[in-house]
Amino acid sequence: MQSISEAVKKNDNKVQRILEIIPGALTWAVLTSPIWFGKLLPVWMNFFLTWLAVFWVYRAFLHTVGLFIGYGRYKKEIAIDWLEKCRQLKLNELPNADQLPASFDQLYHLILIPAVNEPKDVLEGTFMSIYQNNYPKEKIFVALTVEQKGEKNVGNTFAEFKEKYGHNFGGFFMFIHPADIPNEAKGAGAANRTWGGRHVVEELRKRNIPLERVIFTTFDADSQIHREFIPRLTYAYLTDKERQDRFYQPAAYLFHNNIWEVPTLMRIQASSLSLAILSSWVFDPFSKDTFSAYSVLLTTVIDTGYWDVKLGVDDTPFFWRTLIKRDGKFSGKEFYVPLYSDAVQGETTIKSYISQYKQLLRWGWGIIVFPIAIKGFLTNSKIKPLDKLVRVFRMLEQYTIWYTIAFLITFGFSLFHLINPSVEQTALGASLPKITGYVLTGAFILLLPIGIFREKLTPPKPKTWSVWKRIWTTLEGPLVILNMLTFNLIPYVDAATRLMLNKRLELWFTPKIRAECKKS
Repeated sequence: MQSISEAVKKNDNKVQRILEIIPGALTWAVLTSPIWFGKLLPVWMNFFLTWLAVFWVYRAFLHTVGLFIGYGRYKKEIAIDWLEKCRQLKLNELPNADQLPASFDQLYHLILIPAVNEPKDVLEGTFMSIYQNNYPKEKIFVALTVEQKGEKNVGNTFAEFKEKYGHNFGGFFMFIHPADIPNEAKGAGAANRTWGGRHVVEELRKRNIPLERVIFTTFDADSQIHREFIPRLTYAYLTDKERQDRFYQPAAYLFHNNIWEVPTLMRIQASSLSLAILSSWVFDPFSKDTFSAYSVLLTTVIDTGYWDVKLGVDDTPFFWRTLIKRDGKFSGKEFYVPLYSDAVQGETTIKSYISQYKQLLRWGWGIIVFPIAIKGFLTNSKIKPLDKLVRVFRMLEQYTIWYTIAFLITFGFSLFHLINPSVEQTALGASLPKITGYVLTGAFILLLPIGIFREKLTPPKPKTWSVWKRIWTTLEGPLVILNMLTFNLIPYVDAATRLMLNKRLELWFTPKIRAECKKS
């Protein structure tokens, strides 16, 4: 009898297509449920909408508690000299000490930065943040991998910085990723990262650097790291008994480089994402995957085969490919020393909104990991069944519930009653919307502590601002509801729909425009 694994492999194209349809189909089924489900089973539709409201309040409460804990860890960690703590460690007494070098000085860092055509002020901020880190520069290798169209502009910036500071590092490299390589997704960061990754590994081999002693980090060209970032990462790696099957990520991922220069909804989106990442690491580290900035052993990158150059998304597929290859033994571990990145900003307000939509559409295209994950689970029997179930549930929860929940809570009862007016005449149909309204009204109280943490984590407002502008930006927090109904919904449904209809996404690079902004 043919096994499930054999059947999946034999019918790979058909299975792939079915799995591409599922997320979009489920998303639309849930999104339109007040219409069809409300007609078929009105009582259950009432309970479903009420459950969504209670679930949203529960998650909002959990989010608030997560912020309280996460912010405390953030403040504690940025006050510590992590290099000194690393030097105080006795490596031979640490968990699985046989995996570690004999001396702290035999550990290296490689930072790979993909670039397209970023301006000088963006790249200089990134380079300087690495240079100013509290870590021996000679143990750090930096590699910039640049798309061919940006060779001249980015190359000039790279050359200037290398001339001034490059001699301090163990190595300072730039590689040009050629355009139009066959079988590569155009504009995909995966192809650029893979090109740079393979070439810098060859450079390290020429220098006889033991690759198993190299901690690899990649982040975007607009990112700036806190001066304790590298030593804190090092400490996390050294003290972790599961270090060879881990990725490390900053829980304090703050989109604050230009936070006070962007339009209101861009600021709401950026700060909401920063807060969501911080709180989610506190309560749900199991469900985290590689996103934007992450660190692993360099040998992990090599064993996984770098990034899949045929895919339009690079970060999340790397996690799933590694997880499946390692039979489910690959997970994340956070630290709270921050990384700073840019909020989306265009040359005009309209261009900012367009850029934000396109960026979120690209992020939404990360839904392509669903077929990767499911096929991997079906063909790999060594992964624990419970782990498979939890991860599949988390993915489906995100696609079908979390992206649609604001729309359903806001408009669900109205659509339901419009389609099925008789429901309002029942005691249940009349009372549940009122109860839900009371629950949601009470939940708005949580916007106060969330707003306080937002203020604490963002840089000080510009001194040139008027009093009224300062007040407005302080009170704009409730607009997160508008953001959830637009930018947190439409691009993600768009991406799932495109995948469902077998329409491929044309990748698009988010332009970087930097405004100087003092960080917290």
